[in-house]
Amino acid sequence: MSSDRTIVDAIKVAQDLLRQNLPPTHNLTDAATVMRFRELVRSQAIRSALDRSSDTLLTFALREVERVISDQSRTNRETINQLWDILDDPHLNKALGLPQNSRMTSRRSRF
Repeated sequence: MSSDRTIVDAIKVAQDLLRQNLPPTHNLTDAATVMRFRELVRSQAIRSALDRSSDTLLTFALREVERVISDQSRTNRETINQLWDILDDPHLNKALGLPQNSRMTSRRSRF
């Protein structure tokens, strides 16, 4: 699988993890969500893809996710809020081919 495809897939998985943490379903606790993010960005496939990939919006977004996850001085909730800021960006969604008027979710109104 190409590095670009791996990065696209990782971002989609990351967005799905955030959705699973939302009320009312709240399938993942904050701690479980952060743990799964750590597993995702520390996986060998993601590490390798980030090392080989071009400097694109998607690559920068995934590197920013990695930076946020690496900072363990925040609470799990603060980490998740920062991840939302990165992964619910309209430019990122556009790069993923998602309609511009179709945000991942209206999460801000739920917190």
